[in-house]
Amino acid sequence: MKGFLTAAVASLAVSQVSGHYIFQQLTTGGTKHPVWKYIRQNTNYNSPVTDLSSNDLRCNEGGASGRNTETIEVRAGDSFTFTLDTPVYHQGPVSVYLSKAPGSAADYDGSGPWFKIKDWGPTFGGGGAQWTLSGSYTANLPVCIPNGEYLLRIQNIGIHNPYPAALPQFYISCAQIRVTGGGNTNPSPTALIPGAFKATDPGYTANIYNNFNSYIVPGPSVFSCGSNGGGIEAPPASTTLATSTRPATQPTNAPAPGCTNPVAKWGQCGGNGFSGSTCCAAGSTCNAINQYYSQCV
Repeated sequence: MKGFLTAAVASLAVSQVSGHYIFQQLTTGGTKHPVWKYIRQNTNYNSPVTDLSSNDLRCNEGGASGRNTETIEVRAGDSFTFTLDTPVYHQGPVSVYLSKAPGSAADYDGSGPWFKIKDWGPTFGGGGAQWTLSGSYTANLPVCIPNGEYLLRIQNIGIHNPYPAALPQFYISCAQIRVTGGGNTNPSPTALIPGAFKATDPGYTANIYNNFNSYIVPGPSVFSCGSNGGGIEAPPASTTLATSTRPATQPTNAPAPGCTNPVAKWGQCGGNGFSGSTCCAAGSTCNAINQYYSQCV
């Protein structure tokens, strides 16, 4: 029995890891730094946060402290890149935030005000919406922000499963940076996290499969000055796109005959390049979210 439980726990952990993604690597000054060197490592594998009242919305589960994370110096106006272990495949916006630490970024829990510096939202046309799905996201720091240490936060909100039947999923990471060469502008608007995202936000409750022809990214509006540009960036031609049309459903309400490794609910069960089990545990169905990802729901 002990061996069976151990195997079951290991199987669940593998399912969690294979089913989602995490922003785990930072690039600055043209150097792609080692995984987790400047990004706080989360403790929930790559599972999402769904509780709008949770402090985990700041820097993910396990990200309240950065004492085991180094802080990298970045000049105001310079570019940075967040890279994931697996490209984003859940349709929904990607946003970047900053919060200035009162002292050391490593000691900062993110409880102060946050301001947004970038949104990647949908573009509409051809009867549907197109989202930027990528393995990395690049933006610039605003040139006018004050010098000091900051938490640099990136999030993807997966709205692929319509609310309220399923809650939007927040995929979050925070890097620790020390800004130099900045200005003296106090960014605005700002918001606290939790608190920046509400269950009544149209960008939170949006159903991407039903009459979806406009979208407001949740959170405060983008602050911009100089080279960071701000605003919503349209998907570049070289980026993989996902169109918000209702996906086909694979009829697997119960494990298929001969299936010895059914995927737990919410785990990945298909998609281009996926080599794992394609049948779901009893009570869930393998649903094709897009060509890159199918999930047991």
